[in-house]
Amino acid sequence: MKLVELEEKEFEKFAYKHEQFSFHQTKEWGKLKSNNGWKSLYLGLKDDKKIVGGCLILVKSTPIKKDIWYSPRGFLIDYHDKKILKEFTDVIKKYAKANNAFFIKIDPYILYKERDINGDLVKDGVDNSDIVSNLTKLGYRHYGFNKSTDKELQPRWIYVLDIDGKSEDEIYKDFSNDTKRYINRCHNFGLITEETTLDNLDDFRKIMEHTSKRRGFVDRPMSYYKEMLESLGDHIKIISCYMDTNKAINDVLKNIEESNKEKDKVEEKLKESPDSKKSKTAMKTVMKRINELQGKLDGIKKLKDEHGDKILMASSMFIIYPNEVIYLYSGSFDHFMKYNPQYLIQWEIIKYTIKNKIPRYNFYGIDGDFSKDNPMYGVYEFKKGFGGEVIELVGEFDLIINKFIYNLYKLTFSLYRGIKRHTK
Repeated sequence: MKLVELEEKEFEKFAYKHEQFSFHQTKEWGKLKSNNGWKSLYLGLKDDKKIVGGCLILVKSTPIKKDIWYSPRGFLIDYHDKKILKEFTDVIKKYAKANNAFFIKIDPYILYKERDINGDLVKDGVDNSDIVSNLTKLGYRHYGFNKSTDKELQPRWIYVLDIDGKSEDEIYKDFSNDTKRYINRCHNFGLITEETTLDNLDDFRKIMEHTSKRRGFVDRPMSYYKEMLESLGDHIKIISCYMDTNKAINDVLKNIEESNKEKDKVEEKLKESPDSKKSKTAMKTVMKRINELQGKLDGIKKLKDEHGDKILMASSMFIIYPNEVIYLYSGSFDHFMKYNPQYLIQWEIIKYTIKNKIPRYNFYGIDGDFSKDNPMYGVYEFKKGFGGEVIELVGEFDLIINKFIYNLYKLTFSLYRGIKRHTK
């Protein structure tokens, strides 16, 4: 067997069919990262003409004139097959050394142990502990079974919804009652969704800038989001949620009109039977509803006066490939969060996933700590409301080529933080 550089199309044909395929192992992702100084390298281990293992390698120069190699969500190989894994490790380590790399980082897109919706281990479920063992025995350094989303380059814990072969009704029925209520609330307040393009990308940028300040993370510049849309093309979708105040006002006015008609009917019954307890109760109920609707109407009119006919509330970015849709970035204006715009965005992208027969919707990163006092619990709880299950991946590994330089770089340049800043 021989390790060779693959042509872009040859690698793509191999990667798309692999069970561990991820958008991180695509030419589009390589193209995007090239805008941040990474070079792309496609490698394949061939047994005669058959590719038995392959990967996209992102190459980054460092101040010490040595290169970092990173295979995001790679390698694409059978990690259970010790012979193939050893062969691949030996040849790529040799190849990396010959090409100025001092270590290779991987974070395979492979389940570690099967878990349920609550994050509990499934009895007799899938267990890929042997993969961790196989890698460490070959000299890979494992970063451990971290539970926090900020401990890895890519999330080790994710949350996914199995869509394969299911209808909208089947998916919707498994939503929590709160999730269903929030989606209905969006419709009741005239919320709509629209796809964001390069022409109105500033809407998404405003949302992300606001959210980064509220949640304390470093936002990307506008140029990065433009590069994402240009590099990923049809594989990226941004959905923004707005309140259509005119639609909301008209909907409330219709409800008030219907309630007034109901009130008139109850009044007629009270004229006929003034002492009827049933009619009196019905009158209290309908008057309460009318008062609530009037309050809602006044609130929406005030919003229209302050913000106009169309109010931007939230926005989310999704990556789309044949095997799954991934929920990558999102944000909301905090003063509009009470209208639950993110719930409508999620429902729209889930419906898109179903319609396009994509088998899996990936809510992406969560913490592996499911205690309610965890500050990140709310993120998990939000995603859990749509059904699905917790996925724990095997984690992050380093294959060290030059131990002295590796340790020096970690100590001097804070390797982990430096890499994370440039790879996400």
